[in-house]
Parts: sequence; C-alpha cells; structure tokens
Amino acid sequence: MDNELDVYDDQLSLELAGGNEDLAHQMLDMLRNELPELRSSMNAAWNEGDEAAMYDKVHKINGSTRYCGVPAIGHAAHQLETMIKNKESDLDDALQHLNMEIDRLLSKP
Repeated sequence: MDNELDVYDDQLSLELAGGNEDLAHQMLDMLRNELPELRSSMNAAWNEGDEAAMYDKVHKINGSTRYCGVPAIGHAAHQLETMIKNKESDLDDALQHLNMEIDRLLSKP
C-alpha cells in the first residue's frame, strides 16, 4: 500500500479550492467532520456482510476526497471501491489500509 502519499497536501487542497484558502480549510473541516460516521458505517456494513452498504460508504468517502487535498485517503478509498466493484473477495487489507489513512488524517492537528 502507498504509505508514502501525503495525508494532507496544502498545495493540492488550495488548487482544488480554486486558490481560495478559506474554502480549502472549510472543505477539509467538512471531510474531517463526516469521516468518523462514514468510517463507522463502512465498518459496520463490512461486519454485517452488507456489500452494497459498504460500497455506498466507500464511494462517499472516495467522492469527498476529490474536493480536499488528501491523496492518501483518496488513493485508499479508490482502491477499495474498485475492488468492491470488481467483486474481489479479499478486501480485508484494503479496508484496513483505508481505516489507517482515515486515522492518520483525523489524528493530524
């Protein structure tokens, strides 16, 4: 997995916000506020074997990362979403990687 990706990229975030620093910070704050619930729902769906609900949550996480400079989470979410779409059976490592990247962002001051 790609631990070398940045948990947060200031420059990318600014570019995605059209150069508006306040908007970049607002988008990151929104993501950080919604990630705990999305992660909880994603993991609950995984534990319940509800692949459709899990896909929905991973897709939301992946989409949300497109508005913020969070390449590590974006990559991990995209990878897991693709694996679910392709009906791959061994999702454990990809799920744990996404959880780890979410933790990295949420623990960043």
